[in-house]
Amino acid sequence: MERRTIYRLAEGALGELEKQSYAKISILHFRQAFARLARFAATTGELFLSDDLVKNYFLNNHGWDMSGNRKPSAHVLNQLRAIRILTCYEENGFIPGRVSQTKEPPSCFRNHYGLYLLECVNRGLSDATITNRSSDVYNLLVAANGYGMASLTEIDTKFLDEYLSICSCKTPGAMPRVLSSLRCFLRSMFSNGVIEKDMSLFIPSASRYPTKPSQKLWTREEVALLLDSVDRSDSIGKRDYALILLMVRYGIRSGDIINLKLADIDWESMVIRFCQEKTAVMNVLPILDDVGWALADWITNARPKQANTTHVFTRLTAPYCEMKSLHGVFSRRMVNAGISRVCSGKAGPHSLRHALASNMLSEQVPLPVITAVLGHSTSTSTTVYLHSDIEGLRHCALDVEEGR
Repeated sequence: MERRTIYRLAEGALGELEKQSYAKISILHFRQAFARLARFAATTGELFLSDDLVKNYFLNNHGWDMSGNRKPSAHVLNQLRAIRILTCYEENGFIPGRVSQTKEPPSCFRNHYGLYLLECVNRGLSDATITNRSSDVYNLLVAANGYGMASLTEIDTKFLDEYLSICSCKTPGAMPRVLSSLRCFLRSMFSNGVIEKDMSLFIPSASRYPTKPSQKLWTREEVALLLDSVDRSDSIGKRDYALILLMVRYGIRSGDIINLKLADIDWESMVIRFCQEKTAVMNVLPILDDVGWALADWITNARPKQANTTHVFTRLTAPYCEMKSLHGVFSRRMVNAGISRVCSGKAGPHSLRHALASNMLSEQVPLPVITAVLGHSTSTSTTVYLHSDIEGLRHCALDVEEGR
């Protein structure tokens, strides 16, 4: 296949952006960004898009070195996004949804970073797990490079202790995951002969760091207030109401809601069937009346007709692809409902999963039923969600005299 020049790539990409119903002002900005790159390429005598061309373009036109550690300005970030769209269009012939930036570690660690990610893929780890681990390892490598290290053999116990202490101050709730990610990475580097000493043995246990904050304890009144505060007269309200209802009624994980496909909703049998991303276990849930009406209202009356995906929930501005996260939606709806997040524990979408399990237990719903609704394979996994049933725990409390 004949390779397309930058000018032809720009024409094709702009046509694709118009097909995906991007705003006119956005298309204008991309057109200007493509033109700036094409003019620079013309001065160098290059016709085709390449890594060297892009690197020289940013260095000469914007004074920014892609291989350095200096953060790009907002203007450079916009130009970077335009070039990623061109690259994506050249490789695929279309623009698949929102093009995001791929994190590249310092060049001295790039091969080892790629080796570890390939190992994660070969082990069959889920995309979410690989994303989390790659982010944790990337942050470690950037910090090591900031300390002047150019090789993994230079990482020692002093550096690990200082780095983990900083992490525990910034994101204490993420420490169990960070420790696990770094332990796996260092063990992999040792088994592959990259480092001579197994540094994973020096990654401490999570008990040295602040404990993970508990989930918010939702009252029935707060749940009702959250749902009632959503204005369903517009498209964004119809979408947000339907996805929040899936959390409230079924406790579905946010990742599974994002990945839910139109084909997963069986309107004839009135069930929702989906494979859970975390466990790969199939879950089948009956479509409750309010959930059914909310989903039908969103899909029929509000979901963008030009959506280029089979996902149930999509963005409402171009590109009309699937949503990437529910945290922004959830936070905004909590603020609109006037529900305080101060001293209430973790108040993300997952807290509603805990609230559902706790409320079902307080209503004397059998544990196997709760397990089935949450999609767990065993009841042992479900017990983690039941620690917040305060009323149930009160019945188990011993009288002072009895305890003595």
